[in-house]
Amino acid sequence: MALNIKDPETEKAVRQLARRRGLSLTEAVRMAVRSELDKDELSEEEKARRVAAAHAWMNEFYKKYGIKPAERSMTKEEMDDIVGYDENGMWG
Repeated sequence: MALNIKDPETEKAVRQLARRRGLSLTEAVRMAVRSELDKDELSEEEKARRVAAAHAWMNEFYKKYGIKPAERSMTKEEMDDIVGYDENGMWG
């Protein structure tokens, strides 16, 4: 059965992911959907454990290197700008 994506925003996102990862469009869709399905399969307890472990790791990292945690999180646009991605997901 074929999948026909008629939403321009969705098509753009799939193409951007495919370019960034060097994948075909089919592989990009498969990878993204599989990733989301895998997240759904985690129990709430496992999700909470992973979040707690990540927070503990970050706190240790901050202490080890004397880093003060940021007062706010960067936006995706700010992160893309630092990495150098343009609107097409390519380095400018």
